[in-house]
Parts: sequence; C-alpha cells; structure tokens
Amino acid sequence: MTKHISPGALRIGRTVQHAPAVDVAGIQADFSPCRTWRYGLSLPFRERSGPMIAVFLKNPSSASATAADKTVRTASEYVWRNFPESGGVHILNLFALRGTDSQEVGKALLEKGAAYVIGPENDAMIQKMLAMSAAVIIAWGGHAGVPASPYGQRVRSCLDMLANSRLPVWRNGRKGSENFPFHACYWAYQDALIAVS
Repeated sequence: MTKHISPGALRIGRTVQHAPAVDVAGIQADFSPCRTWRYGLSLPFRERSGPMIAVFLKNPSSASATAADKTVRTASEYVWRNFPESGGVHILNLFALRGTDSQEVGKALLEKGAAYVIGPENDAMIQKMLAMSAAVIIAWGGHAGVPASPYGQRVRSCLDMLANSRLPVWRNGRKGSENFPFHACYWAYQDALIAVS
C-alpha cells in the first residue's frame, strides 16, 4: 500500500495562463483523486487537428486544466511555434508527484521511496500517451534536489520506455545531454532540437 503526503504538503507553485494557442476547453488533466499526483496533461491547440507531440518533464507542479505553470506554458508555446502541423502537446513526467521545489520532491523520495514519487499509475499513463503521440521531446533536466542514483535509475527506465515506443525522440540542442536534457522551463523559442540516439 502506498502511503501519501496529504495534498498541499508540497508547494506546487504559481500558476500562469495557458498559452494563447491552447484550446482550454479541450484540456485533459489526469490527477489522482487526492491530487497528490498528476499523471498526464493534454493540451490541444486551437484550430489544429494534427498529431500531438509529447514533452517529457521532471515532475508536475501547479498546471491543471484551468491554468499552466511556467514550464508547461513554455513547452506548449515552443511546440506550437516550431511544429506547425502539430495538434497539441501531451505533458509527461518522470515523477508524477506534484511539487515545485525539487528538494521537497527529493525529500519525499527519501522518506516514502521512489515508487511513491513516481506515482502508482504513472508508467501506465506514460505508455498510453506515447501511443497517442507522433514524437517526444525529452526535457526533464538534471537531478538537482533529487538523489542522483534513484534519479538516474528513473531516467534509464523512461529512456527504455521511449526506445520501446519507436517514436522519434528529440532534446534541446543548446544545452544538456541524453540523460539530462535541457529543462523546458529555460528553452528559447528559437532553440533547435537534436535527435536522441
């Protein structure tokens, strides 16, 4: 049985408006009933019906069906600008536990274990959303705040899922690496992507 921290125990940060290109009425947000975990967030674009692009991040914060956080807004705006045939964005996360402060997420991992921070339904949601995506941009950043060893294990597990999906996988070419791709919060809209081997 998975123990959980009561909702609100981790700070989930500020919200911002969703990017103007996002059709807010069509957003699908998949939370646990207690809202401790967010497993998926699908953001369709207005007046577009093309294939969705998945953006794979570290862990969710405040973004929901009604509001974004800075990272989600930047990622959705980037995809809208750079993939004119895309119909929207699926947001995935290494860890489904909601929290803005990565040190709090790391503390929860040490206290409750990796399975708690990953989230009991996260891998199933990742695989489901990959099956509905045309390509993936990995953008989870480094392990800052989260112990390096379990972070590295989770990254390898998720890279294996991506390899099994046979989808094209890209990362920001300006900074980062395959294991530690440049976090989407810091992207510039003109940044180029490179393929992940």
